[in-house]
Amino acid sequence: MHEVAAPAPYAPAKRITLAICAASAAFLAYSSVYAFRKPFSVATFDGIKFWGITYQTLLIISQVIGYMLSKFYGIKFIAELNHLGRFKTALALVAVSWICLLVFAIIPAPFGMILLFVNGFMLGFLWGLIFSYVEGRRATDLIGSVMAISFIFAGGFTRSVAKWLLIRWEVSEYWMPFTTGLIFILPLIFFLWVLESLPPPDEQDIRERTKREPMSKGDRKHFLKSFGVGLAMVTITYTLL
Repeated sequence: MHEVAAPAPYAPAKRITLAICAASAAFLAYSSVYAFRKPFSVATFDGIKFWGITYQTLLIISQVIGYMLSKFYGIKFIAELNHLGRFKTALALVAVSWICLLVFAIIPAPFGMILLFVNGFMLGFLWGLIFSYVEGRRATDLIGSVMAISFIFAGGFTRSVAKWLLIRWEVSEYWMPFTTGLIFILPLIFFLWVLESLPPPDEQDIRERTKREPMSKGDRKHFLKSFGVGLAMVTITYTLL
């Protein structure tokens, strides 16, 4: 298959408009992802304990482990992902994570730990997948910075929505995570569609930015050998945010 030629350089006004659109869509898409990850932590689950540890803490630990492991597997997964399949892949990952929250609502504790592990594993790929839409552009650094603001904003906002469901609508603690996802699923699909609809980097973007080629198995081994310790520390810190 022949590679599609990059479009001619965009006019300044169009380039600025695309940067604003991409930054907004990436920020809002990843903020929406938090609705499938964070809300359950608002629940106390009546102080239920297993092995001397509260159920809420066990759920958080399970999700964090799944999320962290996905970051390491994501080095291979994202590198080999065909750009033409990103939208469907993102939808599939979100769907699985949401189904986990549905099953979580109907199975007894402590088996919800398994569901939160899978939920975290699925969601861990989405940062790299969403960022792949905006990389390789002259405005990528700005777009990435805007997207990173979601770390500060999205967790608190989605937990506030979860708390509102618990107090205002008296949704049970077990159904609240799934219901929060229900509120955000359509906005998330829309923002992913906007990212999917962005035009590709133009000729000037490609000249000024290094095009990222998929890493081979050998490249990944070399990368992990060189940067594995630092990558692990960054991943663990980010996972706990």
